[in-house]
Amino acid sequence: MGMVTRCSIIIYDDFGNVLIAERGKRNERSWGIFGKEIKGKETEEKCISKAVDKDIKCTIFDLKPFKEYNLEGEKILKVFTGSVKEYITCHKSINNIKWISKRNIEDYIFNDEDKMILKDYFKN
Repeated sequence: MGMVTRCSIIIYDDFGNVLIAERGKRNERSWGIFGKEIKGKETEEKCISKAVDKDIKCTIFDLKPFKEYNLEGEKILKVFTGSVKEYITCHKSINNIKWISKRNIEDYIFNDEDKMILKDYFKN
């Protein structure tokens, strides 16, 4: 049985769109969802709340577990879903944010992990 070492979140709106963020410098830019490593005795919910607060300075509403993914070794990535109902202010490490729908996934460059998570989310 593995241990949850990372958490991510799919932030959705009332129309079924998902918020993604562009990070990186010039030629190395890519898009992704929000998340971070669990530190110390931090709970999974606290971990994801801190990640969202750091990246987009928002509070998450309707936080619910979505799915767990096995990573290398015994590590597990736990993915949550939730929504924001306030103004978004991006951290300096984020170049851009966009709301996308299922039909827009192929228009953006994601890492394999985030692309798989988004495809799983849009299947439901």
